[in-house]
Amino acid sequence: MRLPNLSAADCDHEFKQFQIGDAGHGLQLWGRPIIVMCVSVALWLATDLLITLVWGIGYVIARAAYVTYLRRQSFPVRPVHIVLASAASVFLGAWYGAMVIYIATLGEGEYILLSCCGAMGLGLHCLSRYDELSYAALIDFCTTLATALGVLVAAAQRIEPMWTSLATLVGGICVLIYFGISFRDIVTERQKMKRSMLAESQDEKMRALGQFTSGVAHDFNNLLTVVNGNIELAKIDPEGIEAHKYLEEAHAAGLKGAVLIQQLLAFARKSKIVVSDVNLTDMFSRLLGLLQRVLPAHIKLTLDACGNDIFVRADPAMLESALINLVINARDAMGETPGEIVISIDPFGAGDVEIAVRDTGPGMDDETLARATEPFFTTKAVGEGSGLGLSMVTGVVEQCGGRFELSNRGRGGLSARIYLPLVDLGTCQESA
Repeated sequence: MRLPNLSAADCDHEFKQFQIGDAGHGLQLWGRPIIVMCVSVALWLATDLLITLVWGIGYVIARAAYVTYLRRQSFPVRPVHIVLASAASVFLGAWYGAMVIYIATLGEGEYILLSCCGAMGLGLHCLSRYDELSYAALIDFCTTLATALGVLVAAAQRIEPMWTSLATLVGGICVLIYFGISFRDIVTERQKMKRSMLAESQDEKMRALGQFTSGVAHDFNNLLTVVNGNIELAKIDPEGIEAHKYLEEAHAAGLKGAVLIQQLLAFARKSKIVVSDVNLTDMFSRLLGLLQRVLPAHIKLTLDACGNDIFVRADPAMLESALINLVINARDAMGETPGEIVISIDPFGAGDVEIAVRDTGPGMDDETLARATEPFFTTKAVGEGSGLGLSMVTGVVEQCGGRFELSNRGRGGLSARIYLPLVDLGTCQESA
């Protein structure tokens, strides 16, 4: 068999088509051999013809060897492997088809019906397996036509008178022609559908990428505007009482920029997670001032935690970034509406700590809540968000051995909860 100008990628693709057609899983893999073996045993018992039993056993053994070859062949493959797979497929098809035709010659009625069912099984295999005219598909198609034509001729020979036999033969050939046209049309439509789905998937990726880059550019532009503006104000009056405030705001914007960079690195899986024992009490004492500065005056920030040290296993820098993200998301959700953001730290279960960020905003509808942690998904306008915040939080928490959950609060607003493994917990007492 000569294979013209097949590249390595073409060889891999063609070989995978043989795997799809003949080495699937479950019913696809075991269905035909089991049916063949059952039919061969039944025919042997009914006709006392040993050849039917030999046929079934030989087919099952040959098919098992063929499937083993298909599954164990490593990629990339060479043209010789395509030739071997094609030869094995032709051999199995001929073995199966010859016995189906032989059954049609054994007698009247039930034997012809049984052979018709065997040919129909080949046809259903062709129609259900392939979405392109590969070597595997063409071999199975030719096997089906040859088997069906053989059964048709064997059946027509037993029909009298001759004109009825001839009419049966012509009608059967027309059915086979219609099967060939249908097979081509079905495969062509599947190819078009596959290409359409690939094109649609690519368009979705490009739209997501456009939204992502636009959101990142917008976020960085806002941060640079804050940094540059505050630095200019500080330069105008370096000795004034407001200079320190301007520099603090520029520093806070710079930290937010670092958080955004951490989001990008976490999403690209380029950031290195270094898990250690983190003192949540110390962390929140450091973060509280920064978090209050990023919130407008109409939003109150409250920390609800015991005064004792609570240690969890996490990456401190990434955990800080995740918490800042949750607070900023809560701020953006509340908008200009006065409200409150509460951060609480509580023991959970036998060995976890729950860090919850709860706001009094509008919450999320069910559809938005279900997709909130997907990469690139955002409810903000185009250019106003990258859609990476919550997906980054989820990734960081899971890499630290914890989990992240979102839910709407019964009184309105959203509850974002991080669960992390507990290292040590002092006795929590109500702080005055």
